[in-house]
Amino acid sequence: MSRKCLYPFTNIVVNPNGTATPCCKYNINKTDENIEKETLYDKNIKELFFQPAMADIRQQFNDGIEPKACQICWDEEASGITSMRQHRDNVAKWHPNHSSKYTGRYEDPKIITLDFKFSSLCNLKCRICGPYCSSKWLEESQATGEFHEHTIKIFSKYADRKFIDNEINFNIFKELIPDLQIIEFYGGEPLMQPEHDTIMNILKEYPDIEKYKIELCYNSNGTIYDQKVVDTWKKIELVEFNISIDDIGSRFEYQRFPAKWDNVLDNILKYKSNRGKNVKMNLYTTVSLYNIFYIDELIKFNAENFKLPLRFNLLHFPDKMSIKNLPLDIKNIIKSKIDIIPELHKQYIDKLFGIDAVINFMMNTEDSPDQYTEFVNTTELHDNYRNESFATTFSEYWSLLNVSN
Repeated sequence: MSRKCLYPFTNIVVNPNGTATPCCKYNINKTDENIEKETLYDKNIKELFFQPAMADIRQQFNDGIEPKACQICWDEEASGITSMRQHRDNVAKWHPNHSSKYTGRYEDPKIITLDFKFSSLCNLKCRICGPYCSSKWLEESQATGEFHEHTIKIFSKYADRKFIDNEINFNIFKELIPDLQIIEFYGGEPLMQPEHDTIMNILKEYPDIEKYKIELCYNSNGTIYDQKVVDTWKKIELVEFNISIDDIGSRFEYQRFPAKWDNVLDNILKYKSNRGKNVKMNLYTTVSLYNIFYIDELIKFNAENFKLPLRFNLLHFPDKMSIKNLPLDIKNIIKSKIDIIPELHKQYIDKLFGIDAVINFMMNTEDSPDQYTEFVNTTELHDNYRNESFATTFSEYWSLLNVSN
């Protein structure tokens, strides 16, 4: 029996380049659909939701076809990870206040959830990111020659204010409010973006906004504390504020340059202290080749300091940074470290985004030596540019990798 997914029928992702996709894990590189043809430069969000390419995706699911571009969910489900598709499929369980909004959507698509990545405007250039999602990356990517000059020019347009330049988008947003369940703000860094401020003002002034029980979700890099945003959240039914923490101390600063660990640490504690009861904070860890070896130390640090729910998300793009590419002997060492984590430290790991499924994925996917070599070369390239050293910052891990190869 084929699997169906509500995302194409109820959700729109506004990408930094102005395109739209049904979800953030939809891989346009594995589809022939011309989903990048229509953009915010000439269409509004409603037109993008009903564009022909999105209609084709919906038709595939209704015809019992599992799109190849949805392979990430199929792979995660095979590893025992609760995929995005499964979360949305269980909407009645996770979100009983909104379950009725999803009835009949396979026959009558409607925007119920919005995933806003307004632009690539960001103040960090994280190792797992690039100029496609972070404006901070542009100069470095150009200087290192990692991308062709023409590609850099394309990426530079990702920072354009495409959404805010068309007032119709905000009018459509106001019309959508009674039907909305979730509004997601991702990056770049959402707390830097003027579009986010405008949306906050609309929600703050919207009559009886509380009765619609709207939920807000964020992925923030934790470098910005904004009291005005915290005050606006008090009018919202539920706010899920995910702060991206991939490691601790100097390893954190290496991976999320030029963020300062002490500043982010302070901001996390301020958000934790000043949030309302409607604000659920999580630490959100993207698991890659950079941080997988020290995940146990992050788990311990959270249990002893933040005591916040810790969520793990697998990195799939770029493929060269995926943990599946580790040599088997290193995978076994990492697994042995995870196996002995005390239950006292594990208690804060979100069971729906747990570490065991991540390790299962790592152990049961085939490595690619070529992709691993690309990872090493890319790391060295940016180490030289930034005057940093993976070998020094991750000394134990680096020693094992050298022995293995």
